[in-house]
Amino acid sequence: MRCRIAVIAAMERELKPLIQGWALNTIRIGERSLLCYERNDVVAIFCGMGRERAEQAARAVVEQYRPQILVSAGVAGALIRSLKPGSMVLPNVIVDAATGVEYRCEVGGDVVGGGVLVTTFEIANTRSKAELVDCFHALVVDMEAAAIAKVAMESGLWFRCVKTIADEFEFAMPPLAPFVDYEGYFDEARFARWIAVRPRHWLPVIRLARDTGKAVRALCDWLDKNLGENLQAAKVVTLNGAEYLKN
Repeated sequence: MRCRIAVIAAMERELKPLIQGWALNTIRIGERSLLCYERNDVVAIFCGMGRERAEQAARAVVEQYRPQILVSAGVAGALIRSLKPGSMVLPNVIVDAATGVEYRCEVGGDVVGGGVLVTTFEIANTRSKAELVDCFHALVVDMEAAAIAKVAMESGLWFRCVKTIADEFEFAMPPLAPFVDYEGYFDEARFARWIAVRPRHWLPVIRLARDTGKAVRALCDWLDKNLGENLQAAKVVTLNGAEYLKN
C-alpha cells in the first residue's frame, strides 16, 4: 500500500481518538513489530519513545508506504509559561539537543505557529526544562521530532510537526523514566503498582493524566480536520546548530 501522509507518534494512546475504525496493520523492524493504522491515503505508526526508535520507524514507513509527507505528532512539554495543557504548537524549527543540528520547515498554520522545538533523549523535568530554555530558547520539548525531520530531509519528503502540550513548564513530573521498557513503551501496569503505595505522587499523576487527556483530544481534533489535501507542509532544510551546544 502507498499513502500520501504518514503520521508518526511515540505512543498509540496519543492518537487513540483519531484512529478509531482505521484498518490495523504492522511494520517489522528487525525483531520489533510496530502497529500501523490505515485510512484512505493516511497511515499512523507508533514508534515508542526516543530519537533512535523514531528514526527507525520513519525509515521503515518511508520504505513500505512511500508517503509524500511525514508528520511528527504527539504530546510535548511546555518550555514557556504561556503554553497550557491542550495548547497546539506547530514549530518550524526542530533542534536535536544531542547534536545541535537544526531542521527548518517554513509552513503556515491557524494556531500557534513557528518557534523552536527541541528533541531530547529523556523525559524532561523542571530542571532539564530550564536548561533547555537557556541552551536552545525553545517553546516545547519532545523526544522524537528531530529524528523524523531528519528522515524527511534525507528522503526529500515534505514535513510537518504538530504537537500539543501535556505538561506545563513548572509541572513537577513524576518519575516515569524507570517504567519505559526496552522498546520505548510506558509500562502502565508496573507504574500503577509502584504508585499505589506512594501517595505523595498521586496528585501529580492524576493531574498529568487529566492534562494528557486534554492534550490528546486537542491533537486528534486538529489532525482530524487537517489531515487532508489542504495539509500545510514543506521541505526541510538543515543548519548546523552547534552554536547552541554548551562548551
